[in-house]
Amino acid sequence: MSLARNTAKPLLAAVVAVAVALPMTACGRDENDLSNGKALFTQNCGSCHTLNRAGTQGRVGPNLDAAFRAALARGMDRETIEGVVHRQILHPRKSSAMPAGLVEGSDAEDVAAYVAYAAERRGEDEGALAQAGLAGATTGAQIFTAAGCGACHTLSKAGANAQIGPNLDELAAEAGNRTDATPEEYTTESILDPEAFTVPGFQSGVMPAYEGRLDEKQVQALVKYLLGN
Repeated sequence: MSLARNTAKPLLAAVVAVAVALPMTACGRDENDLSNGKALFTQNCGSCHTLNRAGTQGRVGPNLDAAFRAALARGMDRETIEGVVHRQILHPRKSSAMPAGLVEGSDAEDVAAYVAYAAERRGEDEGALAQAGLAGATTGAQIFTAAGCGACHTLSKAGANAQIGPNLDELAAEAGNRTDATPEEYTTESILDPEAFTVPGFQSGVMPAYEGRLDEKQVQALVKYLLGN
C-alpha cells in the first residue's frame, strides 16, 4: 500500500544553497529541548524527510543528512544549521510541499535544534533522547502519532485529516478487496513493506518502510489500532 502521493519535491541543491547563504537565527531560550524536538520532528516531519538519528525515512522532502553533508564538510557549524532549519520551518518556500506552521514558537526552535544536532551525525541517540519519539511509543495511538502517520492519512479517531495517502478510516473495509490477505496481514505488510502493494491512485515509493523501526509489539499495537480492534 503506497501511503503518499508524490507531490512537489524540494530540491536538495536548493536546501544546501540556503544552508550556505543564511546565518543563524537567534532562538529565544538559552537551551533547547532536544527530546521534544526529536518527538515533534518524527511526528510532523519524519513522514517526508530522512534523518538517520531520528530513524525517519521520508522521501517526499529532502534527505536532511544529505542536504547538510557538504556544508558540514566545508566547516559550517551546527548553530548556523539550526538557524537555517528554523527559518525553513517558519517560512517554507512557496514552491515547497512543506506547509507553514507545522510547529511554532519554542517547539519550532526545539525541532531546529534537534535537526542541527542530528544531521549527518554518526551513531545513535542515547539515554532519554533515545526514547523520544517513536522509540518510546507503546500504544497504537501513540505509535500512529509518533510515526507521523497523521501527516499523510485521514484517521478520524486520531483527529487526522491528511489526504496524501489512503484514507485509513476505510482500511478495515477495503483491505479484503485489495489483496487475498486478511486485513491484519495486509495492514502489517503495508507498514513493514509498503512497496508490496500500491493502492490505485497513489504512487509507489513514497511511504517509508517501518521494518526495523518498529518492534513486533509496536507493529501489532498499530495494526489493532488501525483496524479498530
